[in-house]
Amino acid sequence: MSAPRILVLLGVSMLSLAAPAGAAQVEKIAGGLDNPRHLAFGGRDLYVAEAGRGGDGPCFAGPEGGDVCVGATGAVTVIDRDGGQRRLVDGLASLADKGTGASAIGPHGIDVRRVDDVFVTNGGPTEANRDELAKQNSVADLFGRVLRIGSDGDIRRLVDVWGFERDNNPDAKPANPAIDSNAVDVLARHGRFIVADAGGNSLLKAGRDGRIEVLSIFGNRNVKDPFGSGEIPMQAVPTGVVKGPDGDYFMSQLTGFPFPVGGANVYRVDRHSGEAQVFASGFTNIMDLAFDDHGTLWVLEIDHDSLLTPIGPSSDGAIFSVDENGDKTQLDLPKGTLTNPGGITVGEDGALYVTNKATAAGDGEVLRIDPEQ
Repeated sequence: MSAPRILVLLGVSMLSLAAPAGAAQVEKIAGGLDNPRHLAFGGRDLYVAEAGRGGDGPCFAGPEGGDVCVGATGAVTVIDRDGGQRRLVDGLASLADKGTGASAIGPHGIDVRRVDDVFVTNGGPTEANRDELAKQNSVADLFGRVLRIGSDGDIRRLVDVWGFERDNNPDAKPANPAIDSNAVDVLARHGRFIVADAGGNSLLKAGRDGRIEVLSIFGNRNVKDPFGSGEIPMQAVPTGVVKGPDGDYFMSQLTGFPFPVGGANVYRVDRHSGEAQVFASGFTNIMDLAFDDHGTLWVLEIDHDSLLTPIGPSSDGAIFSVDENGDKTQLDLPKGTLTNPGGITVGEDGALYVTNKATAAGDGEVLRIDPEQ
């Protein structure tokens, strides 16, 4: 995407999407973002992880086909209570489609404890060798880590998720022998971290000393082959982790190929044993989730009709509310509201805040969605 970055909150009116009767009210409150993913409130300020737009290299064959290139374009943007938009930090590791900067992998998960304790997963590099990439571009050493970002933008390496996968590969088994890690979410509590590793199909526990242990592994499931008559194994691909009202963890899954419609689950994970059970099912390609103050779980799909284009040609996302029994209801939104959304959180005002156009460089945005309209 070659369009220049537009800071829509700096003196530019917010865009409201006209909603039919009964539909949620939607406002665009930020724009010009590079592949924005998860977001979190710190006080009344909203922090957004931007996966970046890659860079000059090194370049190599990407996980989804085509060449991807590494660069120091990952960032965290802050949207303040007065409507301003600023970068807290930039120069984080990113890899993205060569030329367009689309479909980036980089800063993804974010949790804010205080203004000087912002925790970010700098995702990637999936199956690429981080150590070899870092020899060619030093920023690549940030891939696969949980980072602490200070209020002055200072970067501190805390947890080496990719290194743990390289040395242990807990999901190896015959079906998944590759070293594959992509840290996509982090939950920080009392000096410990729960990390969702989309590449490693795992939830990990880590301390501030960097030591890691496995909380849960999510094995392959057999699903119908959309191009054949039999079944094929599908990886879990965790995408988000939140703490529930009772203290247990809730984890969402994107699913791997063939990204079947209705094939994604939300799992409830015992915080002590790591035992995982399906809490809610029938979703498609979940990207993130968030609880509100009433105990409702909000679930965000990046693509409601499947990321696999022959099955689902649109790029429309969807939002569901899920009650304590795991029953789900799709939120009524104006047509065309969500295009490959990447993250969701709930504000003190009860509104949903969602990153949109999360696979685009320069065109990413944040929406405020009032579900009560």
